[in-house]
Amino acid sequence: GSHVSEFSADRQIMSPYHLVAILCWAALPSISAGAHCPADGNSEKELLHFSFITAINGSSSSSGGIPIVDYALEQINNDSRVLPNYTLCHTEVLNSQCKSISALESFLGHFDNQTQPTYVSVMCCGCSSATIPVAEISHHWNIPHISFASSAPTLNNRERFKKFFRTLPCHVYVPPSIAAMMKEFNWRQMAIITQNESPFTASADAMKLIFDEQNWRLDQTSKIDPNDDSVDYESLFTWV
Repeated sequence: GSHVSEFSADRQIMSPYHLVAILCWAALPSISAGAHCPADGNSEKELLHFSFITAINGSSSSSGGIPIVDYALEQINNDSRVLPNYTLCHTEVLNSQCKSISALESFLGHFDNQTQPTYVSVMCCGCSSATIPVAEISHHWNIPHISFASSAPTLNNRERFKKFFRTLPCHVYVPPSIAAMMKEFNWRQMAIITQNESPFTASADAMKLIFDEQNWRLDQTSKIDPNDDSVDYESLFTWV
């Protein structure tokens, strides 16, 4: 069957924007509950599938979000006020490896495959570098594309990414937000620990500029290799 999602009023499923609002519950912290789609015929309600692709490994893993998404779905499916005649679920979580090619292969494997169910959404694809190429084409399937781990500024372009939504703010907003918090609490001194990846080091560099402008003290900036398990975090700074 077709993999273009049909949100018709007579079926009373939901609009793409309702689905975005519901899945934003995935920002809530909790433990894993499991939300894989049951086998056909094993559910009393009609199944609404969404494709779930994230970086299970690679340079920037976002697999920690999987149990949070599963818990959010459990809360949705157990609430009789939300989608009372449907079960919202995802199929097997596919690994983008934080790579654009892997993300595209996973996406097309779901959406360009006639043996797959009809998906009402895609949650994809972990880091920004994997998400961007998929977000450029996902609107052709007339579905919302949702991400909880992609913060690149370029994804703000609504003309280019027509149906892309995210629960994580763009990382360019982090430095001014921290600066506003420091002003609110009258703080004048700070230290930074950041992962040694370009989006995060760019934010750290922007923070340095703000500190210079405000004549604040930046004690130290430490960049952490995410693949180095030997880091002694307590020794990174001289705490005062």
